[in-house]
Amino acid sequence: MALPCNNLNLNLYRVFYTVAKTKSFSESSRVLHISQPAISKHIQNLEYELNTLLFYRNNRGIELTQEAKQLLNFVEKAYNFLMLGEKSLQESKELIQCKVSIKIPASISIYYLKNQIENFMTSHPNIVIKMSSQSNETLINLMLQHTLDILVLAGNEEINKDLKVIPLYEDEYVFAYNSDKLNVTVDSLSDLTNYPLLLPVKTTEARKNIEKVFSNEGITTNPIMELETPEMMANYIHDGVGVGYVLRHIAEQVPSMKIIDLKEELPKENIKLVYDEISLTTSTKEFINLLTNNTIK
Repeated sequence: MALPCNNLNLNLYRVFYTVAKTKSFSESSRVLHISQPAISKHIQNLEYELNTLLFYRNNRGIELTQEAKQLLNFVEKAYNFLMLGEKSLQESKELIQCKVSIKIPASISIYYLKNQIENFMTSHPNIVIKMSSQSNETLINLMLQHTLDILVLAGNEEINKDLKVIPLYEDEYVFAYNSDKLNVTVDSLSDLTNYPLLLPVKTTEARKNIEKVFSNEGITTNPIMELETPEMMANYIHDGVGVGYVLRHIAEQVPSMKIIDLKEELPKENIKLVYDEISLTTSTKEFINLLTNNTIK
């Protein structure tokens, strides 16, 4: 028999959440500082109250039942909102140093948002901004779990409709070279095959998009280097290694880098700010206002 809501035992759900995330009774015992038999007893009590089996054992340990997976969706949201509430309370009372968890690709932070970030940190010396580098899919999931406060993405993929998206920049890709170290005469994409070509690695969206353009022109690419980041691309172009594929705004900021004017239209890149409107604290609102020149109450 399920307990009425006014008798809800939050501690049982805390244990359930930890076991569900770690998939280990022993690890949950370590995290919660509760004995393993006590962990098992809490899960048994919750299963009794819900009249539902939550976990089963297999060769790899324990797994969630379908009912437990459904329950976890709701418990995780509740847990994250509790953490958000605690964070907001701490921030408003200035009990601890506030931390704004932001993911911005290094190239964007350096070439697009450097001044804004520096200004924010100067005017908010008590706030720590943490940057990380993971896949867009992973980061969006972290934001939905309220682990990330603000996300800046470069790409054209669609974002979960539960998140707010504000366009920051639209930039176009160009081919560029160091005019002090290379003599390049190029009018069209086909001319590029006469020069050492630098392209992003094949797994990136930027590489896939430019390969489509080459393919439509009947051109097969044979780059001498495939580079993982825009920073690496800019450095190798600057060193005169070859003709590289880079965003225009980045190329315009690198000394001696000359942009090639092509007759073909090249792909564009959308840089956007992503956040959860429900999860905003005072600090995150101020950072968003700084980036967008809007006023979020």
